[in-house]
Amino acid sequence: MSSARRVTDRSRTLDLERVDALVAAGLLVACELQVWLGGLTDHRVWASVAAAAVTGAVATRRRWPLASASAVLLVMIARMLGVPATGQPPAGAVIAVLLLFYGLGAFAPARRSLWMLAGSVVITSLNQLTRPGGGGSAVFPMEAFGVLLPYALGRAMAARRAREGASRDVAERLDAALVSNARTAAYEERARIARELHDVIAHSVSVMVIQAGGARLVMEAEPARAEESLRSVERAGREALAELRRLLGVLDGDEDPHALAPQPGLRDIAPLLADARNAGVSADLRVDGRPVPVVPALDLCAYRIVQESLTNAIKHAAPATASVSVRWGEDTLELEISDDGRIGKRRTRRSAGGHGIPGMRERVALHGGTLEAGARRNGGFTVRARLPLGQGGRA
Repeated sequence: MSSARRVTDRSRTLDLERVDALVAAGLLVACELQVWLGGLTDHRVWASVAAAAVTGAVATRRRWPLASASAVLLVMIARMLGVPATGQPPAGAVIAVLLLFYGLGAFAPARRSLWMLAGSVVITSLNQLTRPGGGGSAVFPMEAFGVLLPYALGRAMAARRAREGASRDVAERLDAALVSNARTAAYEERARIARELHDVIAHSVSVMVIQAGGARLVMEAEPARAEESLRSVERAGREALAELRRLLGVLDGDEDPHALAPQPGLRDIAPLLADARNAGVSADLRVDGRPVPVVPALDLCAYRIVQESLTNAIKHAAPATASVSVRWGEDTLELEISDDGRIGKRRTRRSAGGHGIPGMRERVALHGGTLEAGARRNGGFTVRARLPLGQGGRA
C-alpha cells in the first residue's frame, strides 16, 4: 500500500470536526497573543473580539458552513459601519478566513454558497474602498481573490467527493449484481447437478435393485441366470460410479473440465435398452429420418429423456414392453417412449414430484421444446418430446 493511500485511509478514521475545533483553538490563542502582546493596534478589545469571532467560526465550518463564513462578513460590515480600524490583522485571522471560505465551497450547498460568495465579494470590495487612504483593511487586508481562491478549491474538492461517491455507488451496485448473478448461477448449477444425479442414480439403482431381486429369486434354481443378473448389477454400479466421478470432477475447481469424460448422448441409448431388458422391460429402438449432428447440450437432453422414461418403466411397470422412437425432422427432433405397463393400472404418480417428469420438462424448456407425459387409457405410460433443431440446435 502506498504512503498516500495510507494517509487517506487514516484521514477517514479521524473526527474531522474535532480537528477543526483544535485548529480553531490554536488560531485563537495565536491571534490573542499577537493582539495583546504584539502591539499591532491600539484598539485591542475590538481586535480581540473580531479575531475570536473569525477563528471560533472555524470549529463549525463543516456543520454550518454558511453561518461560519458569515462571521467574516459581520466583521467587515461592522468595520464599514464605523468600528475603529485595528491596523495589521493577526496572521491567525487571515488563515481562519481562508479556511472558512474553503469550507463554504467544500461543505455548503452549491446555490446558497454562491449567494454567500457574491455577498462576500461585494462587501470585501466595499470594505477596500472605504478603508482610510486605500491602505490596509480595518480588520485584515483582503483582496477579492482571497475569497474566490479558497472557495474555488473547496468547490473542486466537493466535486471530487461527489465523483468518488458516485463511483462507490456504481461499484457497490456492480458488486451486488455480481453477487446476485453468482448466487443465481450457483442455484442453477445445483439444480442441474441435482437433475444429473437423479438421472444417473435413479436409473442405475433401479436396474441394480431389479436385477438383485431377480438373482435372489432364481439363485438356487437357475444359477446361470442369477449370475447374469449379478453381472448386470455390477455393470450398472460401475456406470453409476463413473458418472458420479464425472459430476464430482466438475465440482472440483482443480480439475480440468476438458479432461473429463464426454457426456452421453443419443449414440449411447443402446446400453440403456440393454439395462432395461435385463431389468424386465423388453425395450426396442426405432429411428426415423436422417440423423444430424446436434450440440452437446441438446444431445444430453435427449439422452436424459430416454433414460428417465426407461427408469420410470423399470420402477413402475416391469415386467413390461417399451418402445423408444427417435424421429429426425428438418427442424425438430421428436422422441417418444411408451410402455404398456401393467394391464389395467394407470400410473399418474410419476409426475407428482421429484426430479423425474419436472426435470425433463425443465430440460426441454431450456431448448425451447415441448414435453407431454401421461398415462394411457389401457395402461402404460407415454412420454413425447419435441426439440427444435434450429437456432443453435444443430452442431
